[in-house]
Amino acid sequence: MEQKNNYNIFKPYNKFLNNSIIFMIIVLFLYCYFGSYSFFEKYFSNVIDYEYWKIIYHHLSAFVLFFVFGLIFSKFIIKNPLKETGLCFGNWKLGLILCAIATAVIPLLGLSTVLDEGMKGTYPLIDFNKYSSWYYILGYFVSYLLYYIGWEFLFRGIGLFNLQKGGLSPLSAILITTLVSALIHTSIAGLGKPMIETLSAIPAGLIFGYIAYLTKSIYYGLYMHILVGFSTDLFIYLLV
Repeated sequence: MEQKNNYNIFKPYNKFLNNSIIFMIIVLFLYCYFGSYSFFEKYFSNVIDYEYWKIIYHHLSAFVLFFVFGLIFSKFIIKNPLKETGLCFGNWKLGLILCAIATAVIPLLGLSTVLDEGMKGTYPLIDFNKYSSWYYILGYFVSYLLYYIGWEFLFRGIGLFNLQKGGLSPLSAILITTLVSALIHTSIAGLGKPMIETLSAIPAGLIFGYIAYLTKSIYYGLYMHILVGFSTDLFIYLLV
């Protein structure tokens, strides 16, 4: 009896799982090649204070690609309610408790970065002594904030919640997004990240993913991620 060939890989097609993975591949490709410092340096090196503006460009690229395009993708392509991508307060009581704990713990982790040569050589991303005017400092931290919003929405909002809605277990979705985010934290994206940051991105990705899963929101992990970045910059600047 002839066995029926059943190798149609496109059927059934899971719009949440497959479309979300395709979206992440596309925007991460664009981010790594066109949102990198090297891209800005290559094509806009004649811009005044380009060393400052390449950082702003990089941050805004992540915000536009990950968050703005992510909103359009979620709302109009897979038509997933935004609250189901973590844009809600979710379990706010648990979220506030976790944020209170993080507020006490994370600055200590930021303080520890002053002991690592790679971190001291990388952060802050701009020279606060050279770009000391208030509008430079404000622009830098606002762009940093937008960068974290884009990052958390892509990896937790779309990466975690959409992949989970598409049929993956929460653990599988957390592991996959952590793997990808850790790889982006390496130098393969042309960003020159120090090794200790790449290594710390692994537990951070697991923790932020688990917090998003518990609270059904990206807001609390976003707060913690911002706290990590800002405290790292400030401690290294003030103490090194």
